[in-house]
Amino acid sequence: MVIENSNVSSDGSFADLRKEFTDKLFRYLAEALVPGPLTYGFEYEFIPEAEMTPAQVEVIKERLPEIGFQAQTDGSFQAADGLDLSFEPGGQIEYGSPPLFADEKVKFSALLDHILTTNLQIKEEFGVRYLAIAYAAGRADSPLCISGQRYLDMHSFFSENGGRGREMMKGTASIQLHVRIRSLAEVVPLFKVFKRLAGDPDFAMSPARRAIWDATDVSRCLLPELGEINDVKVLLSHLVDHALRAVDFSRRIRFAELKEPTFEQFLAHLTTIFTDVRLNLKGPTFELRTMDSLPVNDFRKRWQRFIREVESAL
Repeated sequence: MVIENSNVSSDGSFADLRKEFTDKLFRYLAEALVPGPLTYGFEYEFIPEAEMTPAQVEVIKERLPEIGFQAQTDGSFQAADGLDLSFEPGGQIEYGSPPLFADEKVKFSALLDHILTTNLQIKEEFGVRYLAIAYAAGRADSPLCISGQRYLDMHSFFSENGGRGREMMKGTASIQLHVRIRSLAEVVPLFKVFKRLAGDPDFAMSPARRAIWDATDVSRCLLPELGEINDVKVLLSHLVDHALRAVDFSRRIRFAELKEPTFEQFLAHLTTIFTDVRLNLKGPTFELRTMDSLPVNDFRKRWQRFIREVESAL
């Protein structure tokens, strides 16, 4: 199924909806932001060497408490040091850090060691070897290893739209970098530095993963060039515009074409936008999604450069 270009951009009701949701998003952020020290975070994905089944993932989940990861209400697991663990649709394992200060090098290093130890335990106990690589070929038709409705809808849509979304879901892995937004004045500078880093060799996607990403869903992954932006509301308006044009997974129409969409529905929809730089409402943070998964020692070096780049921009 190919979603053709619609006339939402010329429809006055679309412009009204864009303004309404931009204003609401501006107020939402203004109320959510908390001043304080700058904090950073990461999400680190690894791909299983061989295809996995849902049953394999469930067996590992059942045993995670034995190695120190306790089940959370959202379906993820968390260790005492704040390290989160969850699984992606192709059986990829994803670790999420707690918020980190720039100078917490010992804690950062300990979290990476914990990740390596956990991957080794999984390999020894379950025979599943996780690799720090960006892309595993031939996974489009692999089993869907998690069963949440969002992922079922996403997989169904990507099975119909003629793109490479199923490979993105099940055959790719990244390192996603976060910075907490502390004030509205930081929104534009953070977006700019993230946008620049998305094209930097240390943080950009490899050609193989970029080819998949760009062919996943033009309405969801490819943010148009925005030009020079210096106003937070103008930036938010562009982000809202892009999200309104993205197809709603469950209804198969652009979000702006839903009947009387609510702002709460829009916020949930915003979590399905996969642009290189994404506004993540948890925190809230800006999120850089372009870095390929790579060996831990390489990531250690790039983490420090990431912090330097952010701090020089603020």
